[in-house]
Amino acid sequence: MSHVFLEMTMTLDGFTAAHGVSLEHPLGIDGERVHEWIRNSVFSGAVPQSSDAVVDTEPARIDREARERMFESTGAFVLGRRTFDVGEAAWGDAPVFEGRPCFVVTSREHEPVECGGSRFEFVTGGVREAVARASEAASAASVCIMGGARVARDAFAEQLVDEARLHLVPVLLGGGARLFPDAAEHRIELDPLSVAQGAKATHLRYRVVRDARPT
Repeated sequence: MSHVFLEMTMTLDGFTAAHGVSLEHPLGIDGERVHEWIRNSVFSGAVPQSSDAVVDTEPARIDREARERMFESTGAFVLGRRTFDVGEAAWGDAPVFEGRPCFVVTSREHEPVECGGSRFEFVTGGVREAVARASEAASAASVCIMGGARVARDAFAEQLVDEARLHLVPVLLGGGARLFPDAAEHRIELDPLSVAQGAKATHLRYRVVRDARPT
């Protein structure tokens, strides 16, 4: 199986989105702050056109490189049905996944969708089947699990994740979709790989320690 990494942004109090996620509010009501570092990093190399433009400072460059790193070795993506549903209209024909195949974990059958140069296939057999199919499509490249929170938790529970890349934004939402539950069936050990402070987020990388469950 391919190397599998998790790519998730979360607030300091552990939420990936605010309450009220919908087509109108993909990150929940007033939840846009969660992904502000991604939006800013897209334009951080541009020549400023106004006093509000993002300047490519060292922290801004760190944010941009963290976003770009998601695609460096990725051959396929795995995401949840809600992530697809709320994102489809916003993505439009933009090449959000840069032409990589995407596998959507869902309980509802759906015909494959072509969007932004990527083919989205809907997998009803759970996250393990989705990762297996993504791994096959990615060949020797990595598989990126990029949300939502439930898919991420299920992937951890089934020990499918080799590496966790977590982006912490300095805000306390106080509620919403929590990445990690208050209690879990098994403990998961993480080995720190790197930390980098960007302009809008702190970027953490961990290796997931295999077979860390107590006997």
